[in-house]
Amino acid sequence: MRSSSVNDIFPDKFTPLERSVVGEAANLLGLLSSAGITVGELYVHHRQASPTSTYDSFVAALTLLYGAGVLDYEDQTVRLTQCSSA
Repeated sequence: MRSSSVNDIFPDKFTPLERSVVGEAANLLGLLSSAGITVGELYVHHRQASPTSTYDSFVAALTLLYGAGVLDYEDQTVRLTQCSSA
C-alpha cells in the first residue's frame, strides 16, 4: 500500500480528491469568506470538516491558494482576495 504524502498535489489512481492538495484547497475555499479569519481558526474549522487532514496538507493547500492570488493575509487574518472590475 502506498502512503499518502503532501506531494500528492492532484488526485490520481492512489490519491482521492479529498486527500490531494487541490482537494484540501477546495475545502478551504468553502470555509473562507471576504470577512476574514485567523489561520488558527481556519485550521480548527478545517480539521472539523476533514478530520483525517494533516497540518502539512493544510499548509500546502493554504500556500497554493496564496500563491495563486486567491487569498490575502494581513494583520494575522486570511481572507479571500477582492476582485476588482476594470
